[in-house]
Amino acid sequence: MLRDPRDVALSWDNHVANINVGALLSAREQAVGNDDLADYVARRPLVAHEDELDCFWAWVDANEVHEGNAGLARLVHHATTVWGARDEPNVVLLRYSDLTADLDGQMRALAERLAIDVPEDRWPELVAAARFEAMRSSATTAAPDMSHGLWKDPAEFFHRGGVGHGEAMLGPEGNARYLARVATLADPEVISWLHHR
Repeated sequence: MLRDPRDVALSWDNHVANINVGALLSAREQAVGNDDLADYVARRPLVAHEDELDCFWAWVDANEVHEGNAGLARLVHHATTVWGARDEPNVVLLRYSDLTADLDGQMRALAERLAIDVPEDRWPELVAAARFEAMRSSATTAAPDMSHGLWKDPAEFFHRGGVGHGEAMLGPEGNARYLARVATLADPEVISWLHHR
């Protein structure tokens, strides 16, 4: 599933603020160890941004695609990769804005694509459970990886869930700057698909 990168940036900032760093490092230590982190942090020191807009532009202007960078370049690289495979039988591209606009229709289309037979009387219950508000109210079980206590507040994993917050925050001048940057990262077809509402 892909989402307007401007909204992804705001969501990412919220996730980072909500991460229980101690729990994350403990889980990582158990899984793969943390020996590599000293070098990683030395190459990419953590930068504290006082305001949401400064954090957004740092995310947009980050250049590295690999090695753990979570900026716009990496997101667009990912989108370009899946876009190139969109006609493969085992690939389904979903857009967050489409799910928000027509969750029932999108869920039904996905079930049909995956050849999952859902009894008609089950659809209302399934769609209701997949709505943002329902997931937020069930955050202790719906947020990913709660067994490690990854989130300070599980409900904040489902912070806002809207469409267009990033675009609204930037205004005309900021959106022009953002669109000029994203145009350097992918073909117009991919960019258009990412930003469609």
